Order: sequence, then C-alpha cells, then structure tokens
Amino acid sequence: MNKKVELFFQTITPEILSPRDYTDWDTIRKKVKELRREIALLQSLDKDNPVEDLTDLLHNTPEILKVLQLLVAHTPRKILFDDKDKYIDFKTDLEKIATSKKRAKAVAKIFIEMGLVDFLREVRSVEDVIKGVLLGLEPNSRKNRRGKKVEDVISELISSTIKKINKEHNLHLTYENQMYIDLQSERKGIDHVILQDNKPIIAIEVNFYSTSGSKPSEVLGRAYPEVQENLRKKGISFIVITDGLGWESMRPVIATAYEKLDYLMNIKQAKSGKLYQAILELVRV
Repeated sequence: MNKKVELFFQTITPEILSPRDYTDWDTIRKKVKELRREIALLQSLDKDNPVEDLTDLLHNTPEILKVLQLLVAHTPRKILFDDKDKYIDFKTDLEKIATSKKRAKAVAKIFIEMGLVDFLREVRSVEDVIKGVLLGLEPNSRKNRRGKKVEDVISELISSTIKKINKEHNLHLTYENQMYIDLQSERKGIDHVILQDNKPIIAIEVNFYSTSGSKPSEVLGRAYPEVQENLRKKGISFIVITDGLGWESMRPVIATAYEKLDYLMNIKQAKSGKLYQAILELVRV
C-alpha cells in the first residue's frame, strides 16, 4: 500500500495548464476592444454635471453599463444595497435604461453615490483599469479552463484506450460522457461511462484539485467509496482518476482511498497504461 501511495505522489501533476493556457490574454484584449467606445465615453464624463451626463450616456449607449459592472468588479447579475429601492440588475437594466430615462437616471445616481466621479478624477485611463479588473477575474476563469482541459485530456485518453482494446481483443466497447445511472438511493451523474453491448460496465470519475481542503477529503474518503458500493450492486465497476497539487499535503487521504477504492490513479499513471490494464481487467473478453 505504501508503494502505491509513493508511486502516486512521484507521478502527480501539480498543474494541468501550460504557460500558454495560464492567462487568457487574447480574451482580455477582445473584451476591452469590444467596449473601447463605451470606455472612452465614460472617461469623458462631465464631472461637474455627473448625474445628468451619466444618465444621457446610459440611456443613449446602454453598453456603458457593462463597463461600470467591470469597474466595480461585480460578476453576479445583481447588486443589492441597504435600501431595498436601490439596486442594479445588470441583465434587465441593460434593456430598461435604453427605453426608460427615469431608470437610467436611477442607475446613474447609484453609481455616483458609489464614488464613480471621485474615481474617474483620480485615474488617467479607464481602459487600463478595465484590463486590470479582467486580469483580476482570471483566477475564476482559470479554474474553468483547468476543468475543461482535464476533461479533454481524460476524454481523449479513454477514447484512445477503448479503441486499442477493441482492436486488440475484437471487442465493441463504447463510452459516453456525463451519463446518469440510477443507483439505489439516487440518480448519479458520472463523468465517463464505458459500455459493453450498450450496457454500462465501468464508471470513471475524474477530478483535479489545485488546493487542499475538506472537499477533496470528503469526495475521496467517503463519497467515492459509497458510490463504488452502490455501483457494484448494479454490476458496474468504478475507476477514479484524481490529480493536482492539492493532494500534496493530504497524503493520508490518498492512503485511505487506496484501501477503500478498487482502482485509483493519477493522470500520468492512467496515461502510462494503468487505465488500459484496469479496463481490460473489468471487461468481459
């Protein structure tokens, strides 16, 4: 068991993203370019008559609201305040301010009250600020890219592995992504499912943790063993592929998982033949 744990950590992939993937500069440039006219209009706001000028700008060029949303670094749809009559709904207000000058003025007053005029007096370039905000939002975008790349890597690996097994053993295995399986107490969504004669025989769950915490510990230590047991009752085997720097400080969790799970591996291990061996052991040749 200790050898399995050591091999896991010797082959761990700390980060799935390449330097090219890490920061999406192209998307940042594209978003700024799309809003360049609106940014310039906001930059020219009349500081001596801000409410009326911003009202006109919002009413005549509603897309300025997108710039203001970025300036307050607010990605959710709504901003609520201590006064329930004061709010901004970035989705619906984009339409309302174009047709209602009254609503445009209400939104303008909120941003003025938030300190927009003082801010604009202090900055030389609103465009540079917007670039900085978009860069600050990158950690969340990076998390999404990371998840997408992990799924792409594993999907390609499963596909190529199945093709190899089918060719070498004259089988007709197929697989599906995001398939739901009815278990004893729930309808469980599975990342990847391998089928033989159109019947699910292997479920594969994949995750990648960049940071440690209670979630990976809960998933690998308790949730997955329960999933494995419920799948077994349905005649379906279970493989777990997990990776990421988050496991480095959670070695006891990996050690426990090896005791509870039939098949556990990281990405490099899966690529080096462990996934091929596991599937071959589990299919009916």
